[in-house]
Amino acid sequence: MGHFTIAGRQIATHHMVLGVLAAYGLGIKAAIPKKDKTQAPPINASSTEEGEFVQQFLKAFEAEEKKEKH
Repeated sequence: MGHFTIAGRQIATHHMVLGVLAAYGLGIKAAIPKKDKTQAPPINASSTEEGEFVQQFLKAFEAEEKKEKH
């Protein structure tokens, strides 16, 4: 196997390849925009009353969840 001398040390070529691939993968991961996970899906209600009911239900559920966590 081949070796390169970098800063007075011999580095195997397969270690250099692994380092380059890892850096490439981390670069791609950093470049991908992150999605906002806090945004809830839209409520598609057939009437305004139904939409209001769903919103009130979700608020009550979240309040209950907070009580259980604390």
